[in-house]
Amino acid sequence: MPSTSTLESVSEQQTRLRPTLDQVYIAAALMLIALRPLLTPIPPHDFWWHMANGRIIVESGTIPQVDLFSYTRAGEPFFNQGWLAQLLMALLHRIGGLPLIIVVQALVLTLAYGILLRLCILRTNRVRLSVAILLLATLPLSFDNWTVRPQTYVFPLFAGYLTVLTEYRLGMARRLWLLPILMALWVNMHGSFVLGFALIGLVFTGEAIRRWRERGLSPGVIDTSLIGWGAAAALATLLNPRGVEVLGYVTNLIGSSQVTELVTEWSPPTIRDINGAIFFLFVIVTALVMIYARSKPDLTDLLLVGAFLWLALGATRNIVWLGFVATPLLATQAATLLPPPPPRRFQGVPAMNAALIGLLATLLLIGSPWVKPALLPPEVGALLAKGTPVEATRALQNLPQRPQRLFHAMSYGSYLIWAAPEQKVFIDPRIELYPYDQWRDYILLGQGVDVEALLAKYAIDGMMLSVEEQKPLLEYVRSRPDRWREAYADEETVVLVALNVQR
Repeated sequence: MPSTSTLESVSEQQTRLRPTLDQVYIAAALMLIALRPLLTPIPPHDFWWHMANGRIIVESGTIPQVDLFSYTRAGEPFFNQGWLAQLLMALLHRIGGLPLIIVVQALVLTLAYGILLRLCILRTNRVRLSVAILLLATLPLSFDNWTVRPQTYVFPLFAGYLTVLTEYRLGMARRLWLLPILMALWVNMHGSFVLGFALIGLVFTGEAIRRWRERGLSPGVIDTSLIGWGAAAALATLLNPRGVEVLGYVTNLIGSSQVTELVTEWSPPTIRDINGAIFFLFVIVTALVMIYARSKPDLTDLLLVGAFLWLALGATRNIVWLGFVATPLLATQAATLLPPPPPRRFQGVPAMNAALIGLLATLLLIGSPWVKPALLPPEVGALLAKGTPVEATRALQNLPQRPQRLFHAMSYGSYLIWAAPEQKVFIDPRIELYPYDQWRDYILLGQGVDVEALLAKYAIDGMMLSVEEQKPLLEYVRSRPDRWREAYADEETVVLVALNVQR
């Protein structure tokens, strides 16, 4: 006769094989999160220059500290703060190429928003409500920041900070020791590590005020545990190759005029574009839910959302962080508007639940980068986004005499750095490296303004132009066949070389 422990083990195994409807909701949320990056081609902007830096780190064992890629800023100091993420990207590429990078991107995002989903369920004990808010509100708000770059690699770290601090608020301070460990990773991946201190400071302030209201000036109003682990996290920021200089890098980046004035993601959101409209709709819905909720929002939640709303109103790139901190508040307040769930909530038919999970898993398989190029249309199955100058770069490399001072679209500079490292670039998405005057000249020349003067200023002897972005300049040089020869052209890119140039 089987023992009691054996019967219990069999029962637990049968339960796992009979998924509930709540488990279907969770699985659907996680799989749909993963499906988005799997189906999104890699854009040609930041990704490639990060990959090139990672390749140098792998091959040389050193982190570049000066510009190695351009002829306009060659040898200039450059603070490469995201070196650890770049190293990871380069290693992934060596192991499994672009498909592995895309799969890891999907796993990273699934982990980050899975942590956020768990946090919402912890706060509300409402699985289906939490899933609905995440899928219908938070994800559309965040999609614009899901491109493959170091920023997305720190999303799980931000979500981890938010979870640890939320557990602390709920009386579970046993995981505060994770804060300095997560910070040691964060500071070597992305400049947003300073947001970790914002989370600590806001939670500490909110909880101190709450305790003061409840207890007055009695002992225990100031909790030294969070202060101690917050100080440890501050010391962990020194665990990077440049030490305290990393703080100067963040300050200089935020204060850089070429970054704040020329980069669209650093500009405030506007209702005139789809992402801005989604942002303001999210803010309005959150405000309405708080107004009509049957309980007042927690003070710490209000401090968190208020501070990150202020950041989001100042720069589009900060909207993604607002999504993380506002989602638990939105879920908590929305839960008060619903009746309590019945003791025995309908959990569906286990076989049908398993079939639904299997269907979603099949969609993931079809969307995987090893399968989708063969099964899906090119515009969906491609691994690289439209506008990546793959063929144009090959044509440039095959020229008998390549240009020494090439002018090109900014995003092309990023791809050239990776695919044709011998071809030094005019400019690329490392916005803070290039002075404001050079960015102004880049814009003017691309629009066909003061062409001859600017070509002479930089001694340009070749061009790789975007048909869409630099049409005025393309029309100008095409009208001068005695000065420029068209060496390559497709629907997106044109390569031209100067005639009668003295080398």
